[in-house]
Amino acid sequence: MDIASLAASAVKKISLAESKKVQKKRPAAPIPDAQPVVLRGGRWQCGFAVREVMPDSLDSAFYVIAGHGPGRKAEGVHDPLTVRAMWIGTGEGGVAHVCADFIGLTNTEVNEIRKRLDVFIKVTNCAAVNVSCTHSHGSFDTVGYWGRLPLTGKVPEYMEKITQSIHDAVIEAYQNRRDGVLRVGTAPVPGAQHQRRKPAVFHETLTRLRFTPDDGSEEIWLLNFAAHPNTLGGGNRLISADYPYFLRETLARRTDANVLFGIGAIGAVDPGEYDENNWERTRMQGEALAEAALSVDNDRVLAPVIRSITQPFYFPVDNPVLNFLAALRVMSSAKFACDRGELRMALKSEMSYLALGDLHILMLPGEEFPPLAYGGYRDANHSATGKGPEANPKPLVEIAGDEDLLIFGVTNDMAGYVVPPNEFILNPTKPYLDTATDKYDERHYHETNSLGESAAFTIAGEFEKLVEKMKTSENA
Repeated sequence: MDIASLAASAVKKISLAESKKVQKKRPAAPIPDAQPVVLRGGRWQCGFAVREVMPDSLDSAFYVIAGHGPGRKAEGVHDPLTVRAMWIGTGEGGVAHVCADFIGLTNTEVNEIRKRLDVFIKVTNCAAVNVSCTHSHGSFDTVGYWGRLPLTGKVPEYMEKITQSIHDAVIEAYQNRRDGVLRVGTAPVPGAQHQRRKPAVFHETLTRLRFTPDDGSEEIWLLNFAAHPNTLGGGNRLISADYPYFLRETLARRTDANVLFGIGAIGAVDPGEYDENNWERTRMQGEALAEAALSVDNDRVLAPVIRSITQPFYFPVDNPVLNFLAALRVMSSAKFACDRGELRMALKSEMSYLALGDLHILMLPGEEFPPLAYGGYRDANHSATGKGPEANPKPLVEIAGDEDLLIFGVTNDMAGYVVPPNEFILNPTKPYLDTATDKYDERHYHETNSLGESAAFTIAGEFEKLVEKMKTSENA
């Protein structure tokens, strides 16, 4: 047995031992069922705010870049990272949506942000504060995973700055609200995605939420597209928001709109292969999405009605490596005993379901593989495991009964990849520690950064409950 296999075995034993302690000390208490909040009004009231979130100096602490391996020290800045907030409301209250240029935030950090906004939430009748991260691989490590083990990659002073900046941006967005019209439209962007793993399921749609104030002031655009902001590659040492930066800069030259951007179901989905040069490819990706946003010509007006429901739930953790890192306090997490999975442990996460008029939006933790969202599973003769579609949950759009379901990934929790079970393969001797290779000679890296095979069913099962509750509120 080689060193890596011994390490995998040792990590699993440590996790199983910890599980026994958790079983005694921290059983998972039942989580109350959330109910939809319904807000109506005569007009939409929306506002925007932005905050630049950068350290005072890269020399003041060991700042690492997230993604592409641990310990990559940031050596400079190409473009500053920002958090952008949008208040979407009616006369009865509203919701706050944040788009942040980070790799992700755990549910622990998101709940700390909400805690600081507690008074604001009550005073404004805010039904939800949703924090969606762009998952930029050129941003700082805000999860902890990419530090020099056993040290976390997070810098406490910077995490505090993020929390306060989002707090301030949300409040300012509310203060900047104006009456107006909210519309939604879409545009296809062929060639702006590259799938690293089969089955290749492309959702080549850019969605634009467009708020037009009655007073003629700047519009607010909330954009969504499914592609990893990881074009700069592992050799990059400059901090950058990746292609979302070029998307926003291009639009800034062409329109006065204030722009937010969030990603969709991005599991194994890279940007388009526009150029061999990483920076050029990044720029071209951003410009292609900007052109698509400008080309939207099928806008429809949304009625000023909000339905929002946020449901916490337990995510079984089968990955002993991620559990071990959490035990080292590399990442923020609270573990609970559960009756599912080999480790019998779970993390507390959440899912939010939002309806703006007749537009339904699902806020997902982690990085969902597109087939889990839109369908397109491989049959038993072609899947990596030899199992057919029946091994997988029903796709999310089928659960919703809505092919136009809008998905925001890496929202309110950074919960890793969510892989279709019939494509889920682990290394037989070094599970979750080393990449597996299937019978087609395809690498299964994503499983090593997932909570486990059951994650897909957990997501689908929780969403089914939310859909039924949303239908009840709409029919009331």
